[in-house]
Amino acid sequence: MKINQLLAGLILLANLTSSCNNKKESVASDDNKSSAATLPFVSSQDVNTLYSQAEQVDIIFYDLPISVNQDDAASAKNTVLYVTPAGPVISNTCKPVGRLSWISGGKIIKEADFYIGEGCNHFVFMENGQAVYKNAMDPAGVQFFQTIMSQVKPPDKK
Repeated sequence: MKINQLLAGLILLANLTSSCNNKKESVASDDNKSSAATLPFVSSQDVNTLYSQAEQVDIIFYDLPISVNQDDAASAKNTVLYVTPAGPVISNTCKPVGRLSWISGGKIIKEADFYIGEGCNHFVFMENGQAVYKNAMDPAGVQFFQTIMSQVKPPDKK
């Protein structure tokens, strides 16, 4: 009888502990979403500074077997023009399509995940692995990325 009570107590304790952990994870997840939703956007002045410094750009697609390197300054500067100095309107189902890195003097000076899709055309600028800015994407940028993506067949899923 005491063993049954002990087992019931352990099961109850395990459930309570599990519930507490799930609650903590949910709160942490909500905190990340709310802090990401309130990110400022890169200002016009900062976009202009990036434009003046950009010499190269690397584009890595997360789910496509392709990357793009533009090693001429004119093309790199053109990608800066895709950054609209305004906050984006974003749906909750957005996932990053890839990472864009602007390079000057052989070093990454700015990088951003880019999002393409219904309600998801924007950049999230990253610093030290953390999201720091969110900017809307110019329609020319959306067209640029869609054109690249339409020319590449996604890898077969096994």
